[in-house]
Amino acid sequence: MTVEESVIVDFRPVVARVEAGDTATARSRLQGVVTRLLVDEGDVVKAGDLVALVTDATLDPQLAALDARIGGMRSQIKQNQDDIARAEALEKQGFYPKARLESERTTLDVMQRSLTSAEAERRALAARKAEGRILAPADAKVTSVKVVAGSIISPGEVIASFATLEGVVRLSLPERHASEMAEGETVALRLPARGGEVRTATIMKVYPELRDGAVVADAVVQGGLEALVGERVDVLAPVGERRAMLVPADFVSTRYGVDFIRVKVGERFVDAPVALSAPLPNDAGQYEVLSGLKSGDQIEKPE
Repeated sequence: MTVEESVIVDFRPVVARVEAGDTATARSRLQGVVTRLLVDEGDVVKAGDLVALVTDATLDPQLAALDARIGGMRSQIKQNQDDIARAEALEKQGFYPKARLESERTTLDVMQRSLTSAEAERRALAARKAEGRILAPADAKVTSVKVVAGSIISPGEVIASFATLEGVVRLSLPERHASEMAEGETVALRLPARGGEVRTATIMKVYPELRDGAVVADAVVQGGLEALVGERVDVLAPVGERRAMLVPADFVSTRYGVDFIRVKVGERFVDAPVALSAPLPNDAGQYEVLSGLKSGDQIEKPE
């Protein structure tokens, strides 16, 4: 490979914070006890997964009472239907008063309506009991769990919080950099907490309102991004262009803290010490050579 000068872009790091693109909470709709808790911080859940089970101890006795009441009403209705069938046969023969038969029919109709009402009441109570199954609202990661198994909670109380961090992240930058954020622009993100890894992201939305003195933008990260909510990232803003010599990272070897590149001298290659800059903020894995090489040098990968 021949080393040649090329034009590179200088970047200035702008400190930003990673926020969740979407957040959600799982809340209880019942007053009761958390009998099962199935998630912990950091867990990844799918939409509809069971998060927790809240039990209201007063619902089961009410359901049992309704079941007994409904069973008794059904038996009584069956008995009345049989009695009316016999009375109708006798009434046709003139041995049963018509007014009494009409009264029994009215009583049967009232009982059937009462049964319908009791069954509807039971369905409503069963639906209320089912509200104790707390489900995940979306595919997300659990960021916090507010209760423990055995906790007594009230309606509307938060059980767990969720955040989606796959692919889309929300960046919060100081407002002086608002002019550098535009929809459709590509930016480089450097992750100091992860060995300076550099990722490429495309701005998909810039929010029109400042929040706590910061401009907020949503970005799509190529290949997704596994980061902590609130983690610091450096948004690399371009500040100018210049010429530099670049070499791929796999042409560099390091021994005893010194970087070497194999350079052709005469008819053979020798290890030449070089001074390198930090890795460039791109996906190519390149270093800028500060000293030790000149344009036109032949280099090869280390043995």
